[in-house]
Amino acid sequence: MIRLEHVCVVHQVLPDAGRVGRTGIDKRPVDGPVQVGPRQLAGDEICDTTHHGGRFRAVYVVSDEDAAVIETELSRTPPVGWLGENFRVSGVSMSEVLLGERWRVGDVEISFTEPRVPCSTFQRWVQEESWVRRFADLGRPGGLAEVIRPGTVRAGLPVEVVHRPAHGLTIGEAFRPSLPPDKAAALLATYAPEDIQPDMLRKARAAVAR
Repeated sequence: MIRLEHVCVVHQVLPDAGRVGRTGIDKRPVDGPVQVGPRQLAGDEICDTTHHGGRFRAVYVVSDEDAAVIETELSRTPPVGWLGENFRVSGVSMSEVLLGERWRVGDVEISFTEPRVPCSTFQRWVQEESWVRRFADLGRPGGLAEVIRPGTVRAGLPVEVVHRPAHGLTIGEAFRPSLPPDKAAALLATYAPEDIQPDMLRKARAAVAR
């Protein structure tokens, strides 16, 4: 059974050396109910609106199972929220979740749109040599999701998987440099172009065109 263990929002906005100049990567678990809107969680703050938040990147989900692999690579155990996640769940590897898979948590419904792509802000936050490459090599990126139905969540709720699309393309496969052509074609046949995250749409089209 999948369970929502923690809900995390920004603890403090920090200065960052990147082009935006600030980052909301420092997230911490919160107690009590949290409102999930169509673009982000209440109490969260999106600094880099080009790469975070919005329709297709409203919620970032990491699992305990994947975090354990990352912790082994780091040789330490960072606190929940340190990876920048909004939801920390248990009972699944996010790399096995399908693009377009829908979860219901409380009265909120989300649909997974793409893997998290590590960036230079993440590198600076972690302060580990070659961290972006090392994180990518682990193949445990976690999943970004859009909010299909806004509402309220709280830690401890069960997660119901309400839909698994037939195309079979997982977050783990979508994180690789190129997609399996057959699954990319199935993804394109399943959804209208405007309902696929733009980066994933380009990647799927490139895989089919190879």
